[in-house]
Amino acid sequence: MSEENNVLSTQLANVSATTLQGSHYTLTRPFVVAPNDYQVKDLEKFNAAPSRIIKLLKVLDEKSFIAYFNKFSNLDSLIIFDNDNFRVCGIIDSDGTDNPRWGEHKVVYSCPQSKQWKEWVGHNKSKMDQTTFAEFIERNLQDFVSPSGTEMLELATKFNVIRTVNFRSAKRLQSGEFEFQFSEENQSGSINVPEKFAIGIVPFKNGTAYSIEARLRYRLNSGSLSLWYELINEEDVLEAAFNDITETITKETGESILKIFAE
Repeated sequence: MSEENNVLSTQLANVSATTLQGSHYTLTRPFVVAPNDYQVKDLEKFNAAPSRIIKLLKVLDEKSFIAYFNKFSNLDSLIIFDNDNFRVCGIIDSDGTDNPRWGEHKVVYSCPQSKQWKEWVGHNKSKMDQTTFAEFIERNLQDFVSPSGTEMLELATKFNVIRTVNFRSAKRLQSGEFEFQFSEENQSGSINVPEKFAIGIVPFKNGTAYSIEARLRYRLNSGSLSLWYELINEEDVLEAAFNDITETITKETGESILKIFAE
Protein backbone atom coordinates (compact mmCIF):
# COMPACT_ATOMS: atom_id res chain seq x y z
CA MET A 1 0.00 0.00 0.00
CA SER A 2 2.87 2.30 0.77
CA GLU A 3 4.40 1.72 -2.65
CA GLU A 4 1.10 2.58 -4.37
CA ASN A 5 0.87 5.83 -2.41
CA ASN A 6 4.39 6.76 -3.45
CA VAL A 7 3.58 6.13 -7.10
CA LEU A 8 0.41 8.25 -6.87
CA SER A 9 2.26 11.13 -5.17
CA THR A 10 4.93 11.03 -7.88
CA GLN A 11 2.33 11.18 -10.61
CA LEU A 12 0.53 14.14 -9.02
CA ALA A 13 3.78 16.04 -8.55
CA ASN A 14 4.56 15.72 -12.25
CA VAL A 15 1.17 16.90 -13.44
CA SER A 16 1.15 20.43 -14.84
CA ALA A 17 -0.87 23.03 -12.95
CA THR A 18 -4.40 23.52 -14.26
CA THR A 19 -5.11 27.05 -15.46
CA LEU A 20 -8.58 28.53 -15.00
CA GLN A 21 -9.03 31.89 -16.64
CA GLY A 22 -12.05 33.84 -17.79
CA SER A 23 -14.65 31.59 -16.17
CA HIS A 24 -17.81 33.10 -14.69
CA TYR A 25 -16.19 32.70 -11.27
CA THR A 26 -12.97 34.54 -12.00
CA LEU A 27 -13.91 36.99 -14.74
CA THR A 28 -10.55 38.18 -16.04
CA ARG A 29 -8.39 37.30 -13.05
CA PRO A 30 -6.24 34.24 -13.87
CA PHE A 31 -5.16 31.58 -11.41
CA VAL A 32 -3.93 28.00 -11.33
CA VAL A 33 -4.61 25.05 -9.07
CA ALA A 34 -1.25 23.51 -8.23
CA PRO A 35 -1.61 19.72 -7.86
CA ASN A 36 1.31 19.27 -5.48
CA ASP A 37 -0.42 21.18 -2.64
CA TYR A 38 -3.87 21.74 -4.20
CA GLN A 39 -3.69 25.50 -3.48
CA VAL A 40 -5.01 28.22 -5.74
CA LYS A 41 -2.17 30.36 -7.08
CA ASP A 42 -2.95 33.90 -8.25
CA LEU A 43 -1.31 34.76 -11.57
CA GLU A 44 -2.56 38.33 -11.92
CA LYS A 45 0.92 39.74 -11.35
CA PHE A 46 1.90 38.28 -14.72
CA ASN A 47 -0.80 40.26 -16.55
CA ALA A 48 0.01 43.49 -18.36
CA ALA A 49 -2.28 45.35 -15.91
CA PRO A 50 -4.42 44.54 -12.83
CA SER A 51 -7.98 43.39 -13.45
CA ARG A 52 -9.25 45.95 -10.91
CA ILE A 53 -7.92 48.49 -8.42
CA ILE A 54 -7.47 47.23 -4.86
CA LYS A 55 -6.34 50.15 -2.70
CA LEU A 56 -7.01 51.87 0.61
CA LEU A 57 -5.60 55.39 0.30
CA LYS A 58 -5.40 57.46 3.49
CA VAL A 59 -5.25 61.21 2.89
CA LEU A 60 -4.47 64.07 5.28
CA ASP A 61 -6.92 66.75 4.16
CA GLU A 62 -10.27 67.23 2.47
CA LYS A 63 -8.75 68.65 -0.73
CA SER A 64 -6.76 65.44 -1.31
CA PHE A 65 -9.90 63.38 -0.62
CA ILE A 66 -11.91 65.37 -3.16
CA ALA A 67 -9.18 65.24 -5.81
CA TYR A 68 -8.69 61.47 -5.56
CA PHE A 69 -12.39 60.63 -5.33
CA ASN A 70 -13.28 62.79 -8.32
CA LYS A 71 -10.52 61.20 -10.38
CA PHE A 72 -11.73 57.60 -9.94
CA SER A 73 -15.43 57.81 -8.99
CA ASN A 74 -18.32 56.57 -11.12
CA LEU A 75 -22.10 56.57 -10.91
CA ASP A 76 -22.13 53.88 -8.22
CA SER A 77 -19.40 55.40 -6.01
CA LEU A 78 -20.42 56.26 -2.46
CA ILE A 79 -19.19 58.52 0.33
CA ILE A 80 -19.85 57.68 3.99
CA PHE A 81 -19.60 60.26 6.77
CA ASP A 82 -18.97 58.79 10.21
CA ASN A 83 -20.07 61.66 12.45
CA ASP A 84 -19.12 60.00 15.74
CA ASN A 85 -15.54 59.27 14.73
CA PHE A 86 -15.02 62.26 12.39
CA ARG A 87 -14.12 60.00 9.48
CA VAL A 88 -14.91 60.19 5.77
CA CYS A 89 -14.75 57.07 3.58
CA GLY A 90 -15.16 57.09 -0.18
CA ILE A 91 -15.99 53.68 -1.66
CA ILE A 92 -15.14 54.05 -5.32
CA ASP A 93 -16.11 50.53 -6.42
CA SER A 94 -19.35 50.46 -4.43
CA ASP A 95 -22.27 48.18 -5.33
CA GLY A 96 -24.65 49.23 -8.05
CA THR A 97 -28.35 48.39 -8.03
CA ASP A 98 -27.85 45.33 -10.25
CA ASN A 99 -24.08 45.26 -10.17
CA PRO A 100 -22.43 43.94 -7.00
CA ARG A 101 -18.81 44.99 -6.65
CA TRP A 102 -15.96 44.30 -4.27
CA GLY A 103 -15.71 47.62 -2.40
CA GLU A 104 -11.93 47.32 -2.19
CA HIS A 105 -10.99 50.64 -3.76
CA LYS A 106 -11.34 53.26 -1.03
CA VAL A 107 -10.07 56.66 -0.04
CA VAL A 108 -10.27 57.62 3.65
CA TYR A 109 -9.87 60.93 5.46
CA SER A 110 -9.76 60.31 9.22
CA CYS A 111 -9.57 64.00 10.18
CA PRO A 112 -6.48 63.76 12.41
CA GLN A 113 -6.46 66.33 15.19
CA SER A 114 -3.87 69.11 15.01
CA LYS A 115 -1.03 69.61 17.49
CA GLN A 116 -2.72 72.83 18.63
CA TRP A 117 -5.94 71.03 19.44
CA LYS A 118 -4.16 68.24 21.31
CA GLU A 119 -2.16 70.80 23.30
CA TRP A 120 -5.19 72.76 24.47
CA VAL A 121 -7.47 69.78 25.07
CA GLY A 122 -4.64 67.88 26.75
CA HIS A 123 -4.17 70.64 29.37
CA ASN A 124 -7.87 71.42 29.74
CA LYS A 125 -8.87 71.53 33.46
CA SER A 126 -5.30 70.72 34.51
CA LYS A 127 -4.19 72.71 37.57
CA MET A 128 -0.89 74.57 37.15
CA ASP A 129 1.19 76.69 39.48
CA GLN A 130 1.83 80.24 38.36
CA THR A 131 5.18 79.43 36.76
CA THR A 132 3.83 76.47 34.79
CA PHE A 133 0.82 78.54 33.74
CA ALA A 134 3.12 81.33 32.53
CA GLU A 135 5.18 78.82 30.51
CA PHE A 136 2.01 77.43 28.96
CA ILE A 137 0.95 80.93 27.89
CA GLU A 138 4.35 81.66 26.36
CA ARG A 139 4.35 78.36 24.49
CA ASN A 140 0.98 79.08 22.90
CA LEU A 141 1.04 82.84 22.38
CA GLN A 142 0.15 82.54 18.68
CA ASP A 143 -3.23 81.01 19.56
CA PHE A 144 -4.64 83.86 21.68
CA VAL A 145 -7.26 86.07 20.07
CA SER A 146 -8.76 87.98 22.99
CA PRO A 147 -6.83 89.11 24.96
CA SER A 148 -4.15 89.23 22.29
CA GLY A 149 -0.91 87.28 22.38
CA THR A 150 0.94 90.48 23.31
CA GLU A 151 -1.33 91.09 26.30
CA MET A 152 -1.01 87.49 27.44
CA LEU A 153 2.79 87.71 27.14
CA GLU A 154 2.73 90.66 29.54
CA LEU A 155 0.72 88.56 31.97
CA ALA A 156 3.14 85.65 31.69
CA THR A 157 6.08 88.00 32.28
CA LYS A 158 4.49 89.34 35.47
CA PHE A 159 3.94 85.83 36.79
CA ASN A 160 7.58 84.99 36.10
CA VAL A 161 8.73 88.10 38.00
CA ILE A 162 6.69 87.33 41.14
CA ARG A 163 7.56 83.66 41.47
CA THR A 164 8.26 83.77 45.21
CA VAL A 165 5.35 85.89 46.45
CA ASN A 166 2.53 84.88 48.77
CA PHE A 167 -0.94 85.44 47.40
CA ARG A 168 -3.26 86.83 50.06
CA SER A 169 -6.61 87.28 48.35
CA ALA A 170 -8.51 87.38 45.09
CA LYS A 171 -11.54 89.30 43.93
CA ARG A 172 -13.51 89.81 40.75
CA LEU A 173 -13.45 93.29 39.26
CA GLN A 174 -16.25 95.03 37.37
CA SER A 175 -14.14 94.69 34.23
CA GLY A 176 -14.58 90.92 34.43
CA GLU A 177 -11.00 90.29 35.53
CA PHE A 178 -9.65 88.59 38.63
CA GLU A 179 -7.37 90.65 40.83
CA PHE A 180 -4.88 88.69 42.92
CA GLN A 181 -3.27 90.48 45.88
CA PHE A 182 0.23 89.35 46.80
CA SER A 183 3.03 90.27 49.19
CA GLU A 184 6.76 89.70 49.19
CA GLU A 185 8.80 90.60 52.30
CA ASN A 186 7.90 94.29 52.86
CA GLN A 187 6.34 94.81 49.46
CA SER A 188 2.85 94.14 48.17
CA GLY A 189 1.03 94.40 44.88
CA SER A 190 -1.59 92.92 42.63
CA ILE A 191 -1.93 91.23 39.26
CA ASN A 192 -5.01 91.14 37.06
CA VAL A 193 -5.99 88.08 35.05
CA PRO A 194 -8.91 87.82 32.56
CA GLU A 195 -11.86 85.73 33.65
CA LYS A 196 -12.33 84.47 30.08
CA PHE A 197 -10.19 84.37 26.98
CA ALA A 198 -10.61 83.26 23.38
CA ILE A 199 -8.23 81.31 21.21
CA GLY A 200 -8.18 80.52 17.50
CA ILE A 201 -6.95 77.02 16.71
CA VAL A 202 -7.23 74.41 13.97
CA PRO A 203 -9.17 71.34 15.19
CA PHE A 204 -8.09 69.08 12.30
CA LYS A 205 -4.61 69.00 10.82
CA ASN A 206 -4.24 71.10 7.65
CA GLY A 207 -7.70 72.52 8.24
CA THR A 208 -9.35 75.84 9.11
CA ALA A 209 -8.99 77.68 12.43
CA TYR A 210 -12.02 78.11 14.71
CA SER A 211 -12.58 80.34 17.71
CA ILE A 212 -13.14 78.75 21.10
CA GLU A 213 -13.60 80.40 24.49
CA ALA A 214 -12.20 79.32 27.85
CA ARG A 215 -12.91 80.27 31.46
CA LEU A 216 -10.05 80.86 33.82
CA ARG A 217 -10.23 79.10 37.18
CA TYR A 218 -8.05 79.52 40.27
CA ARG A 219 -7.48 78.28 43.78
CA LEU A 220 -5.64 79.94 46.69
CA ASN A 221 -4.10 77.63 49.26
CA SER A 222 -1.78 78.89 52.01
CA GLY A 223 -0.36 81.64 49.83
CA SER A 224 0.03 79.46 46.74
CA LEU A 225 -1.94 80.15 43.59
CA SER A 226 -3.14 77.41 41.23
CA LEU A 227 -4.53 78.33 37.82
CA TRP A 228 -6.26 76.39 35.08
CA TYR A 229 -8.71 76.90 32.25
CA GLU A 230 -11.86 75.15 31.10
CA LEU A 231 -12.65 75.11 27.39
CA ILE A 232 -16.25 76.02 26.60
CA ASN A 233 -18.12 73.53 24.39
CA GLU A 234 -14.99 72.24 22.66
CA GLU A 235 -16.92 69.23 21.33
CA ASP A 236 -19.29 71.59 19.53
CA VAL A 237 -16.29 73.15 17.80
CA LEU A 238 -15.12 69.72 16.60
CA GLU A 239 -18.59 68.93 15.26
CA ALA A 240 -18.82 72.28 13.50
CA ALA A 241 -15.42 71.73 11.88
CA PHE A 242 -16.41 68.24 10.70
CA ASN A 243 -19.76 69.50 9.39
CA ASP A 244 -17.95 72.14 7.33
CA ILE A 245 -15.71 69.41 5.91
CA THR A 246 -18.68 67.22 4.95
CA GLU A 247 -20.46 70.17 3.32
CA THR A 248 -17.39 70.96 1.23
CA ILE A 249 -16.93 67.34 0.16
CA THR A 250 -20.63 67.00 -0.71
CA LYS A 251 -20.52 70.16 -2.80
CA GLU A 252 -17.27 69.29 -4.61
CA THR A 253 -18.07 65.64 -5.39
CA GLY A 254 -21.83 65.63 -5.91
CA GLU A 255 -21.93 61.93 -5.05
CA SER A 256 -24.38 59.85 -3.04
CA ILE A 257 -23.80 60.48 0.67
CA LEU A 258 -24.55 58.33 3.71
CA LYS A 259 -24.23 59.70 7.23
CA ILE A 260 -23.68 57.07 9.89
CA PHE A 261 -23.31 57.16 13.65
CA ALA A 262 -21.16 54.60 15.44
CA GLU A 263 -22.95 52.48 18.01
